[in-house]
Amino acid sequence: MQTLPLPRGGRWLAAAMLALGTVAALPAAAQAPAVQSCDLGELKLESGASIPNVRMTYITHGTLNAERSNAILSIHGLRGNRDAQSFLAGPGRALDTDRYFVVQPDTLGVASTDPNATTSPTRSGLNMAFPRFNIRDMVQAEYRLLTECLNIRHLVAVTGISMGGIGSLQWAVSHPDFMDAVIPIVPQAHATRQTAFVWETARQAIMLDPKWRDGAYPADDPPRRGTGIGINIQNAFGFSADAFAEMFQDRAAVERFHATSTEQLGRATDARDWVYRTWAIVDHDIARTPPFAGDLRAAARSIKARLLLMPNCYDQLLSPGESGVMELAAHAPNAKIVDLDDIAGHSGNNSPRSLPLITAEIRDLLQRVADGRPGFNGPRIPRHWSREDRCPG
Repeated sequence: MQTLPLPRGGRWLAAAMLALGTVAALPAAAQAPAVQSCDLGELKLESGASIPNVRMTYITHGTLNAERSNAILSIHGLRGNRDAQSFLAGPGRALDTDRYFVVQPDTLGVASTDPNATTSPTRSGLNMAFPRFNIRDMVQAEYRLLTECLNIRHLVAVTGISMGGIGSLQWAVSHPDFMDAVIPIVPQAHATRQTAFVWETARQAIMLDPKWRDGAYPADDPPRRGTGIGINIQNAFGFSADAFAEMFQDRAAVERFHATSTEQLGRATDARDWVYRTWAIVDHDIARTPPFAGDLRAAARSIKARLLLMPNCYDQLLSPGESGVMELAAHAPNAKIVDLDDIAGHSGNNSPRSLPLITAEIRDLLQRVADGRPGFNGPRIPRHWSREDRCPG
């Protein structure tokens, strides 16, 4: 294959690889919002276990109106934190803060190394004694944050990217009357066997690091190398072959970036918390939400909000067809699919190609909701797709 010099787009893709599961760096607001806390006390989990002294940290953009009716919940991805969705929020952006009050929480078990982040295995002090939680538990914590600490009883929309997109879909099924619209970006309806394999391999890379110590590593000596390698295993599936070809001009460039990113990812991610959150992803299936007993079509039919799904057909980590996104869209009462169609794959959610598309689609949907107009603009499935149940071959 002929190799070319690394183009500008390649540099953006490399930045996106470092941020896989969050977002790449984009201009933020001039002044960062203050971090706020919500003490929830005991959080009872679906398993029957409970987490004591749960504290949810969060930031907000915009102003909550007197009726408390203009709120949007924006949920970050696997490696993200409360700041990761800020590129969507601001005057004139997808989540226009001149109109909406945007809540961005540190979700349950957040893997950020920020010492002020929300309750997690590490920050709770329980470490590997922390009970395993699932996506529905994460949604329940977010629901309690909104209702108990912010006194918000209805949302304009719930949106999220990657793990946040998974959570958004779970919101649509767990709390169907709570919001007008749900906007999941590169989500899954259920885990696939491939994603289970990828994340098990990534976890084993972490656990084989001698510094893992069965998860009992001290704060000042975590398994950074194993963590970086594990996340780069995930990254290998998070980008398409086309993206790798654009990012790197030769094998030497690949190896240099691998070494650099392994170090950076290992330093920026708490291994224990990341492991717990990947367990939640691979265990997830919205069809197992009571009372649907594994029936995805029944779960889809229960969704009352307008569902704007934005998968990426280049996504090899949460592949839209195999992970149930297409089947979900085909059976939800009021759904639209927009294919991001970006070679960045799973991280193709804020590229120069996809971000204008995401912004336009979200702003259009929110305007229709505000105007009381039904449905969506444009076709329900992309015109270039030949089938509704999966991406085109």
